[in-house]
Amino acid sequence: MNVLVAGWIGSTNLGDELVFLGLRQLLAPYGVRIGAISIDPAATRDVHGVGAVGHLDVPTLLRAVAEADALVFGGGGLLQDDSSALNLPYHLSRVGLARLRRTPFAAVGLGVGGLSTGLGRGLVGAVMQNAVGIAVRDRDSRRLLDEVGVPGAVVSADLAFAVEPPAVTAGARDRLAVCLRPWSTEHSRLPAAAQGDRTSPEHLDALAAALDEVAHRTGLAVEFVALQADRDDEVHARVAERMRTPSTRVTPSLAELLPTIARSRAVVAMRYHGGVAATLAGVPSVLIGYAPKVEALADELESGGYALGWDPDDLRRVPDGLEQVLANGAAVAAARQDLRIRQGGNREVLERLLTAAAR
Repeated sequence: MNVLVAGWIGSTNLGDELVFLGLRQLLAPYGVRIGAISIDPAATRDVHGVGAVGHLDVPTLLRAVAEADALVFGGGGLLQDDSSALNLPYHLSRVGLARLRRTPFAAVGLGVGGLSTGLGRGLVGAVMQNAVGIAVRDRDSRRLLDEVGVPGAVVSADLAFAVEPPAVTAGARDRLAVCLRPWSTEHSRLPAAAQGDRTSPEHLDALAAALDEVAHRTGLAVEFVALQADRDDEVHARVAERMRTPSTRVTPSLAELLPTIARSRAVVAMRYHGGVAATLAGVPSVLIGYAPKVEALADELESGGYALGWDPDDLRRVPDGLEQVLANGAAVAAARQDLRIRQGGNREVLERLLTAAAR
């Protein structure tokens, strides 16, 4: 059976690659042939060992949809119009093609929102009808789908939680991992990759002072871990140059990401999947909530996670947040177990899709 995956695959963002890795692992027991619509097909074939077609190669893309027995939409935050006006038409066009071909489709591990325009909400409501099943990663996503007329979504978890947790070497947790990203409170309708680093000096100064204080209080070495090297490493360099404390910067591969996070005792993450990676590794985290999904993850972690806003005054509270969570690894392990159990919702939807495709 040919299963085509329409997500955000083949980018330089390791969080999105971790999502696709989790989906691959969920599909592995069914013996299907996986193809991916990819930004970088050669890299996707090399890293994931699956077939891949270019996301802008229209003739090949049309042929891939025509040859697919089923289409999987997701995972990740595909259903939102906050990052760019082009985001929803871009992603939903693949579902539209599957509907035209009468190819069964389902969504798994999906994040929904923000949906800030009437046009965006109407588009999601129209195109996502007739899905074999939909599994979302949090309750807010289900609520938004209900509001736009797509009821019945299963609350599951981010697909990255299907990835096996990394092994932890005894005594190795001697550092603080920091996963930042460019961000500005000034709203832009341009795609994120076209915006550049607009992080304000005031935010950078607050982060640098906070990390210096953390190093002083805990004795942990500060290691910046870039989940999207071509965007995050510049932010990390700008914070590091403002710090009094020496630090290191790493740009891991997908295979290196979880082992890198697992050698830390705690994580400060603005990247959502920096927090997910920390949770997989059983590591407490302070999560900087630039978007609702980050705050939702902090809620899942209970005492193992601490949420702060994207505001210089909040950022100065990073040391206090770490003191709150540092001893709460047991809460992180419990949240991880729950989220991995909730992967059953994604698996259930995939099984319904494959059953429909086999008819």
